[in-house]
Amino acid sequence: MSCVRTFKQAIARHVAAHTSCSEHQLLSLLRVPKQAKEGQFFLNIPKLLSTHGPDPKIQGAPAAWCKEISQKLAPPASIHKVTAKGPNLHFHVDQTTMTSAVLQQVYRDKERYGWAHATPIDQTVLLDYSSPNIAKPFHAGHLRSTIMGNYIKRIHKALGYRVVDINYLGDWGKQYGLLAVGFGKYGDHDELRRDPIHHLYDVYVKINKDAEQDPVIHQQANAYFKQMEQGDPKALEQWQRFRQLSIDSYASIYRRLNIDFTEYSGESQVNAYIPRVYELLSAKQATIRMDDGALAVDLSAFGMEPAIIQRADGTSLYLTRDLAAVLLRQEKHAFEKAIYVVGMEQQGYFRQVFACASLLTGADPAQFVHASFGRIQGMSTRQGTAVFLQDILDTAKGTILDYMATKDTLDDDEMDGGVTNSESIDAIADKLGVSAILIQDMKSKRLKNYIFSWDRMTDAKGDTGVFLQYAHARTCGIERKAGIPVTVEGQHWDLLAESSAFELVQVISYFPDIVQQSFDALEPCTIVNYLFKLSHATSHASHQLRVKDIDDPDVAKARMLLFWAARTTLHNGLSLLGISPLEKM
Repeated sequence: MSCVRTFKQAIARHVAAHTSCSEHQLLSLLRVPKQAKEGQFFLNIPKLLSTHGPDPKIQGAPAAWCKEISQKLAPPASIHKVTAKGPNLHFHVDQTTMTSAVLQQVYRDKERYGWAHATPIDQTVLLDYSSPNIAKPFHAGHLRSTIMGNYIKRIHKALGYRVVDINYLGDWGKQYGLLAVGFGKYGDHDELRRDPIHHLYDVYVKINKDAEQDPVIHQQANAYFKQMEQGDPKALEQWQRFRQLSIDSYASIYRRLNIDFTEYSGESQVNAYIPRVYELLSAKQATIRMDDGALAVDLSAFGMEPAIIQRADGTSLYLTRDLAAVLLRQEKHAFEKAIYVVGMEQQGYFRQVFACASLLTGADPAQFVHASFGRIQGMSTRQGTAVFLQDILDTAKGTILDYMATKDTLDDDEMDGGVTNSESIDAIADKLGVSAILIQDMKSKRLKNYIFSWDRMTDAKGDTGVFLQYAHARTCGIERKAGIPVTVEGQHWDLLAESSAFELVQVISYFPDIVQQSFDALEPCTIVNYLFKLSHATSHASHQLRVKDIDDPDVAKARMLLFWAARTTLHNGLSLLGISPLEKM
């Protein structure tokens, strides 16, 4: 249990005696005030009454009741005082008690601080995200899906779930026939081995241009894809080669984002399950024939129009293949929850998918979740449109290298002179570029659209990924230069008496609740904006509280533990977001 929850429980237990609410009900109403001088927690009485109804124990105006109870309430030893401000009861935790509890908890939990109190959950969560089409552009929607999906994976794993994450590739269809015809005309095996993603895309663009002038090419492509569907060994061998080389290339690029998938799947792997979709839905009397002969799922029970799963000519649709994928995944992974990380423009489609999947499997529709997101606007490289993930990452790294070459902002008294080795600088620039992209994407609510800006996201002084990395590296520098052991043994907690120290302790203490709030809403911005607040509080405290070269070693030891706890919390938050924290810059 987090120490913040311990304090809240003590408050709720004492306040419960003066209301008709249970401790649990009061616990959910305790909030953190905006200003430190107003204490660490407060209870809004109008909110209590609107949530749980009239309370016979609360007579008269809420402000008057608060004033009376603040004088009557006998708080626990950990609560220094109780004050009334309008219709709010404010609780001031004893500073030394809170400092001791928070810093000891971080020291105990270390790299699991924020979620160490979570118990393992015997559930498998299946994630479907990223999902680019081979030989087609990796557009902005794929980028957002990749970033959000990785965060959702990490926070579920941290809170004790088993996670299976799948990259469901667009790896089947007529475009492969077109690609095969194009490769016969424009393909280069050396280029294919060197850079399969870009080379196959170049081939695809050229053959599409040819096909606009020559309709015979489309006939050839259809014929080739028909050979694939009929199991022609030579056609399938080439398709498999294109697919595997592309997957291997994507995997190396995803590693730059700290992402690895449980499996790469695709439309090609679900074909065998399509007949079962028809059979199961028909057996459950969930299908109807449309006037044109198409087969549809009757979704009237969900208040929706019929959803076509088979055209009149007998061919399947995207919906059919998505339902076939549900059967495959249920059989293979036996998941309790499936989360699809796809743009909000697909909201109507996924309502159909989930309703059909519920009829198909008998599962509760709530078992299927659409984690939707808004659009990225204006994303381009210096050369033009960024069509592949590698282009986006390389442009970000190049922007950072340019910045590092012209600015000395990252050099600092606490940074040990920074990094000078050219290979290390290149690796750091890559990590900073990734951090910049990820934080720019996750700093706003996921349903909001945002404008992509290379300059804004690489600013070391703004609320950016570069700033968060700088804050982490700077705190690591304090630890290295001070040379003081980090320990809770022999600490004099009352030596951290300064207001900047206690403010930082309080911000650190909120992290477990922040993690839970972020998980409940699947909102990474909750963590991102908390980390900005933490980094600013750490920076403010570091300018007020020296660690090295001070006369009192006990004060230095206490401050060292404080900054270590702040750095550990920042490290854990960045890791949840998929960012590798840097120790030097």
